[in-house]
Amino acid sequence: MDIQVGEMFKVLSSCPLVTVDGYVDPSGGDRFCLGQLSNVHRTDTSERARLHIGRGVQLECRGEGDVWMRCLSDHSVFVQSYYLDREAGRAPGDAVHKIYPGAHIKVFDLRQCHRQMQQQAATAQAAAAAQAAAVVGAIPGPGSVGGIAPAVSLSVAAGIGVDDLRKLCILRLSFVKGWGPDYPRQSIKDTPCWVEVQLHRPLQLLDEVLHTIPLREPITPLIG
Repeated sequence: MDIQVGEMFKVLSSCPLVTVDGYVDPSGGDRFCLGQLSNVHRTDTSERARLHIGRGVQLECRGEGDVWMRCLSDHSVFVQSYYLDREAGRAPGDAVHKIYPGAHIKVFDLRQCHRQMQQQAATAQAAAAAQAAAVVGAIPGPGSVGGIAPAVSLSVAAGIGVDDLRKLCILRLSFVKGWGPDYPRQSIKDTPCWVEVQLHRPLQLLDEVLHTIPLREPITPLIG
């Protein structure tokens, strides 16, 4: 649900294949066993879901950072993947993808992620610059009307922040139960057992992008 259980499981770059399963063996370098994690607040729903994870999933890193997933469980897993969104013709973050038992599918593309974070960062920077220029009425170009129209058209993009870009570098998957627009559970935090996979190489690239195109984060006032 919405409670993090256990410490982050770190996979070394020397392990291109890693399994996430429901068993209780001690987790090794290439195997993360969810069954061994204890949680005094665990609900019966979560306990039942964990019993059905079984052999779970296998994640494989190919090349510099592409990721493939194989469903080893007897039950489907559900994945949030911007790569699969694009392949399915959906808007980024608009869908949750059901991966059936036995399926082997690509779920992350490093090049696509890098292009997407560059585009979003550049758009956010342009929006911030346009809004700043609109304040002094200094936006040039045929689309400007007193420096207002371009600022309005870009104002949606101005809300992009570092957290939005970090989402591009993360895979989320739920075992047994799905979520999203096609299911009663709207958030992955409403599912009984899920994991978040933070991809190291994309996060490195994001750091480089942020140093190249700094984003203007909103300043939150501190209240004493």
